[in-house]
Order: sequence, then C-alpha cells, then structure tokens
Amino acid sequence: MTRNHHRILDWYRPGTGESWVIALTMVIGGLIFGLFIGLMKKIAPGPIWDAQSISYILTFVLPVIFIAIRANAARDSAIMTGDEPSAVNAPAFGRLGAFGAFAVAGIAMLALSVVIEPTTTFIPMPDSIKAIFESAFVNTALWDAILSTCILAPILEETLCRGIMMRGMLRRSAPWKAIFWSAFIFAFIHLNPWQSIPAFIIGILFGWLYYRTGCLWLTIFLHCLNNSLSTLLTRLFPDIGIDDGLIDILPKETYIVVYIACFVLLCAALFILNKYLPKKKTSNE
Repeated sequence: MTRNHHRILDWYRPGTGESWVIALTMVIGGLIFGLFIGLMKKIAPGPIWDAQSISYILTFVLPVIFIAIRANAARDSAIMTGDEPSAVNAPAFGRLGAFGAFAVAGIAMLALSVVIEPTTTFIPMPDSIKAIFESAFVNTALWDAILSTCILAPILEETLCRGIMMRGMLRRSAPWKAIFWSAFIFAFIHLNPWQSIPAFIIGILFGWLYYRTGCLWLTIFLHCLNNSLSTLLTRLFPDIGIDDGLIDILPKETYIVVYIACFVLLCAALFILNKYLPKKKTSNE
C-alpha cells in the first residue's frame, strides 16, 4: 500500500474522544473568528464581513488544521505498521441501486422533517435566536444563503460528522454507538435546541444510512435537501415567522392528515431502505 492509493482522510479515523476534541475546536474557532469579524466590521467595514459564508468557512479553520495534522500523522503511522485505510466514501447500494437509494432516502428525509417538527415548535424561541435565524435565512443575500446553508454546511458537516468522526468510531465501537455519538456531536455543534434536537434525530438517520451504504454523497444530498427546503420556504413565504411550523400554518384537520401521511411514508421508506440496502457486519457487532 502506498501513499498515492488513498486520500489523506482515508487514513484518519478518530475515536469518540478525539471526535469531541474536533467538535470543541470547531466551537472555539467559531467564537474566535466571530469576535474577529465583529472587530473587522468596526475597523474596516465592508460587505465581505456580512457574508454568512465567510463566517461559516472561518469556523472550520481550526478543526481543518487539527485534522490535517492528525491525518498526516495517522497516514505515516499506518504505512509504517501496514494498517489498512478505509475510504471516506465507498458507495454500496445493494438491490436499491444508487437512484433508488437516493430517491427513497430523500422521501424519508422529507417525511422525517415533518414528523419531528413538534419536537421544537413547543419551545418558545427568544428574540435573540430569531434574529440569528433571520440573519442566516432571510436577511442575507440569496447567493450567500445558498452557498453557506445549502452547499457549504452539507459538505463540511457531513464530511466532519459522518466521513471522519463516525467512520473512525466504527473502527472502535459497535455501529449503534458510532451512529449515536456522531449524531450527538452533530447536534452539539449547532449550539441551540431549535436546531440541535432535530439535528440529533436527523443525524441518526444520516448515520444509519452512511453505515449501511458507505456513501458520504448520500448524506450530503439529504443534508442539502433539508437545508434547501428550509431556505426555499423562508424566501417564498417571508411573512411566516421564522419559528412557525406547519402546525402554526395549516388548519388543524389538514395538519393532522399531513402528519399521519408523512409518518406512514417515513415508515414505508425506512422499511424499504432496511430491506434492500446492504447489511453490513463488523467485528464490533
């Protein structure tokens, strides 16, 4: 096995503890660069400092540096010891095929977003959090919202939480533990319950699908689908409150019908995915 046969991240497989270090590095980096941007707005005002995508990219600077250092060390150590790498993205879709897996998983994602909505709508959202959400989804330029929320977030967060963290945990833990902790860290980095609670539940789905398919692009697609839907709705219906859900918008009877339909659809999609996606066995099972 030579250095050229695999990407650098294929050699890096952090455990749960090191995954938490990466997550905390991301949070600390976000705070540091948040202060930096606030300072730059005062001493050198310009539209660049108002761009959500710039803030988002800067949040990942410290964890990327940490991961690059650790990945290089892991590669050198693995090559010396003969340890085999594992690909960050190794798609296998079984009898569903790529198109079927993406389509059915997409349906599951959309249905799940409706089913889990009540987990956050009952929590009153403070005005400070509303202002943050409105800044990210409504008050920023459309290109900036698309770039940061619909492109950068799915690619960077899925690579981090599934492609790096969960893949590393799978080497040391039972699959359910790797799925749980990757979802928990995914929820943690959102830093507020209105995103963290649904992020944890969605993260369980993403983790399970990544475990069964090995396809990072599938979870990136689903993440993009979820974020794009939120962005689209806030742009098409700006008069709807940022904290309003379907339960606040639809008549009660209509909402109940929609909710039951989505629940049934979710169960059917999960049944199909579980039946036809590859079933994996590991030494930790």
